[in-house]
Amino acid sequence: MATDITPLLPSQNNIGHHEQKLLSIVNEFGQESKRLWKLAGPAILTTICQNSLGALTQTFAGLVNEVDLAAVSVENSVIAGLAFGVMVHFLP
Repeated sequence: MATDITPLLPSQNNIGHHEQKLLSIVNEFGQESKRLWKLAGPAILTTICQNSLGALTQTFAGLVNEVDLAAVSVENSVIAGLAFGVMVHFLP
């Protein structure tokens, strides 16, 4: 009595051309995504920290009085604009 035994999961040798191409694309996407996050991660973290620091500073200045809040708000806008201008200047 001969029975055909077929595996439930295909081995790497039985994968067709279409599946291999799909795996190749997924691997390339994963590698490119890692590179992209390595470059973009510090920029994202810096932006979040700068915005959080500005909001926190304005919150504490607002607890003192309105004039201090206005001064800190203007200062934060000037510093943020200057930092953005420097960043744009150094873009390729």
